[in-house]
Amino acid sequence: MGLHFLKKGLIMLPFLITINGFSETADSLKSCAWQVNATYKGDFVSNFRGGIATGTTYLGLADLFLQFDAEKAGLWKGGKFLVHGTNSHGGEPSANLIGDFQVASNIEAGNHTFLYELWFKQCFRNVTATIGLQDLNAEFASSEVGSLFLNSSFGVHSVISDNILAPIFPLTSPGITLCYDVSKRVSMKTAVYKGCPIDFDDNPYNTKWSLDHLQGLLWVTEGQYTWEANQKMNNVLKAGFFFHQHCPESEVINSETGNTLTHDYGFYLVGDHQVYANGRHGLCVFYQLGISPRNDNFGYLGAGCTYSGLLSKKSTDVLGLAIADGMLTKERGQDETTFELTYKVQISDQIYLQPEMQYVVHPGGTDVQLKNATVGLVRLGLEF
Repeated sequence: MGLHFLKKGLIMLPFLITINGFSETADSLKSCAWQVNATYKGDFVSNFRGGIATGTTYLGLADLFLQFDAEKAGLWKGGKFLVHGTNSHGGEPSANLIGDFQVASNIEAGNHTFLYELWFKQCFRNVTATIGLQDLNAEFASSEVGSLFLNSSFGVHSVISDNILAPIFPLTSPGITLCYDVSKRVSMKTAVYKGCPIDFDDNPYNTKWSLDHLQGLLWVTEGQYTWEANQKMNNVLKAGFFFHQHCPESEVINSETGNTLTHDYGFYLVGDHQVYANGRHGLCVFYQLGISPRNDNFGYLGAGCTYSGLLSKKSTDVLGLAIADGMLTKERGQDETTFELTYKVQISDQIYLQPEMQYVVHPGGTDVQLKNATVGLVRLGLEF
């Protein structure tokens, strides 16, 4: 089965290379109103011990981006359109091998071809408005330093992804986002999304969207403070709040109280900081905190550090170590804690390789108690 999906990924390579060639025939991507880009990520994942079962699988994710810049086309200033299509394929290691609810590979989604983003963005001086099919994590609760790591919680932590139907990978939903730059250091963001994405069974291509404004709304707001560390990176501190109106068809019950929850809310904090820099070498740290007191997964704590330029003089390699702790009520089980050690090396401008290890303490994605899991993962990334 893994070999079948690996072949599927290899078949896509000529298509992606063709897209790259097409985009390079334009006068210049930087000066052209139309831009076409493609990426591919392929993961070999092995569960060596513990979890549901030992074994190895392959999964892949192909993304195609079509962008249009109205200003470069000579139409009007500040307008941009994006169409983003995605194909996910391969095994599901967390669901079938590891049993963790935080999800070891952030590209695990099953076998689907679908529309991921479709939006229009307009900038007015220090205000930016976006309307359309959006990914919440593109604007909210994200860590630049934490994005190195492949466990899903370092992208969107479990207090959001495990508790509410948020528009995040793989299923997004329509929304309106407003960003306001108060000053060079302070910015505010707020968004309202349709908080009930229709699942793939009834919406295989993500082209059916429920726009009923009376049910299933998700409101997110975030404040950000930025101060300069050096020319390569800024220190950032983010604090956010979300409120979710549960969908009528998805009943949520608190296992501790037995009460049905009609809505949820939560808070989060994200920080990125550079603590050391010497030319192209640098040590950075990040931390994440999430709280949603009404849920079984009531809290999350994540932190880690990265060091660039360990073996490469040009700093094309990054070493990282991080921990993600999903805090659970006694009724739900023991906290799930994942340790991740990863190393990413840029082989060329378009190719990178990223081997890593994850150790999952108390995998909590099933109804049975599982043994701690030892997981190995190798990602091959292509960018065109």
